[in-house]
Amino acid sequence: MSSYKVGILGLRMGARWAEGVARHQDAQLTVVFDPDQAQAKMIAEQNKTRAAASEDEFFKTDLDIVIVATPDHLHVPQSVRALSLGRHVICEKPMAATVKDCRVINAAVRRYKKYFMIGQVCRFTPGFRMAKKLIEDGQIGDIVFIESEYYHDYAHVPGANNWRKDPKIRREGFIGGGCHALDLIRWLAGHPTEVFCCMNHKYLRDWPTNDTGVAVIKFPNGAIGKVFVSIGVKAGYSMRTVIHGTKGSIICDNTSDTMTIYSATFNATTRVNPTKLPVRVDNHNVYEEVHEFIESLQARRRPPTDEYEGTGTVAFGEACLKSARTGKAERVQHIARK
Repeated sequence: MSSYKVGILGLRMGARWAEGVARHQDAQLTVVFDPDQAQAKMIAEQNKTRAAASEDEFFKTDLDIVIVATPDHLHVPQSVRALSLGRHVICEKPMAATVKDCRVINAAVRRYKKYFMIGQVCRFTPGFRMAKKLIEDGQIGDIVFIESEYYHDYAHVPGANNWRKDPKIRREGFIGGGCHALDLIRWLAGHPTEVFCCMNHKYLRDWPTNDTGVAVIKFPNGAIGKVFVSIGVKAGYSMRTVIHGTKGSIICDNTSDTMTIYSATFNATTRVNPTKLPVRVDNHNVYEEVHEFIESLQARRRPPTDEYEGTGTVAFGEACLKSARTGKAERVQHIARK
């Protein structure tokens, strides 16, 4: 196929997806939709495409790919609707609020025999991709300990119509925002087996769920880890990630133009002189996500961040939420592929 016809639902995050689609030679942005018609018309004009007047009109358009970039609670119904109409789907993270909801999408992917990808953009961020390659190349040996953090003050970003703080929706920030760090840890170190998590609610007191949490993690290979998530912390945005291995360490994030590595491969005196490696800063590398999905369609293979990977990350977060409620360590559900 020379060009895939693409439609985008939701034009806050979807605005970035529109840029990524516009840059791809094998993609054609055909239609966009957002309930905020002013936003929809602006994005449509910027990308020389059409803004649908309603969601029904959007779904009546002949498309190959639907990008679901709407608020979390809409991911399941909109993804399933797109799949049922024979569209391939890219869905923003998190895939859904619960593993049960994720399974609804998984069943639709199998039923309608289409491809599905979760937009876990950290896997496409240059610094984190470099860290992944260094680990796979054995530069720091076996992982002993890994930690990642996601903190981002949501006090002034409650979402369109305040959906992030809506008591009826009850979005859990630990999964909704923290899925970045949760998925990154799974990608770098593997799917966790057990977590112990504590949470509190001291920042966004008028929001319905806990705003801050920390989890200690066990992995099947004996590695241990930690993840810290806060959607209220009064500090700059951060996704600082540290990986300590048997032969060295990596310190990286998604906003710096360098990363630090302690490894004899780069510097024989690693205890004293860390090596700074240059990194291209691109923490919303949506073009590469679009490219990965289109390459997967062309090769007729599952994309790396498929529905099972998306479900696995939600399972990780769900176990953390359960542990915070019970005060006990909880097993992380294994997500078997079908």
